[in-house]
Amino acid sequence: MPIALALLPAFKPLLIFTVLLLLKMSLVGGLTANTRRKSGVVVNPEDTKVNPGSHAEPQEAAETLRVKRAHQNDLENIPSFLILALIFTLAGGSANGGWAYFGLFFAARTLHSIAYLNGLQPWRTISFFVGLLCQLGLMVQLIMKAL
Repeated sequence: MPIALALLPAFKPLLIFTVLLLLKMSLVGGLTANTRRKSGVVVNPEDTKVNPGSHAEPQEAAETLRVKRAHQNDLENIPSFLILALIFTLAGGSANGGWAYFGLFFAARTLHSIAYLNGLQPWRTISFFVGLLCQLGLMVQLIMKAL
């Protein structure tokens, strides 16, 4: 019997925060390209054809590398969270749990990106660990459901 996803209690927060997280991650990816354009440094010589005034170097400019590291951090953390969030939703997790875990994770990842891009410590570390705690909380919830 097929499951009607939209009827699951945590479906609405899953839908909203999945879209917001993917949008945030895409924006940071786009910021990487824009930062590269502004720096005028590209690593692939053929990219000088689409970036007027740029020149090729063996390594990206320092400001581009910072944005790329922020984007890479998203790529390492958001997919695993989305898998946990989906399993939580499919397992019948509560709407309140979905709003709390998913919303807090989104806020933490947004703050993490802002802190990373602006070199703000200890906020970058704090926001990273808040996001990690959200994932651990979901893991505990899922193990409890399984037992």
